[in-house]
Amino acid sequence: MELVLIRHGESIGNALRGESAVYTGRWDCDLTERGYQQAKSLIGNPLLENIDAWYSSNLIRTIETAKTITDRDIIVDKRLQERSLGEFEGLTIESVKKDPRYIKYFTDPEFMQFRNSFTVKAPGGESYGDVCERVKLFLQELACKDYKKVAIVTHHCVIRCIVKILNNLSEDETLSFKVNNCEPISVQLGVDSLQ
Repeated sequence: MELVLIRHGESIGNALRGESAVYTGRWDCDLTERGYQQAKSLIGNPLLENIDAWYSSNLIRTIETAKTITDRDIIVDKRLQERSLGEFEGLTIESVKKDPRYIKYFTDPEFMQFRNSFTVKAPGGESYGDVCERVKLFLQELACKDYKKVAIVTHHCVIRCIVKILNNLSEDETLSFKVNNCEPISVQLGVDSLQ
């Protein structure tokens, strides 16, 4: 089965920079105008021809992206939502850095990699390893369906985890895998890649 993975268009959370930058995670925010334009640019893309089913995470930025690209029904699945950043979600990076409760996440080498780790996570959040576990369950279920080609509109971390699982990437390869907004990535889902 061919999977066409699409990261949502630019969201409000992606667009915030500098002192306004926030930890997005599952913070549910809309697309920016640029995000809508990115999604519209995929209409008619040859990679998106002959799609048997469209899947999306339950977060608004992915649903808006999918609905902009296609008028087909979209199957919403929570297992495709972005990695949870727990207590940090929706907060500015600056405010979290200044909060004494979270100082270790910016000073202790054991915790500093929480954004890019398969084991360390923000308080109440998920690691890449956690996301890989739930995504693998989704892929195992999807592999049982009678589809030839599926589009999945989801998030940065989720796409990295899908590519890791299906291509047997190392953790370092996974964390360096580039995932841009609304740039489709085609991968093959085979039963043997889910062992």
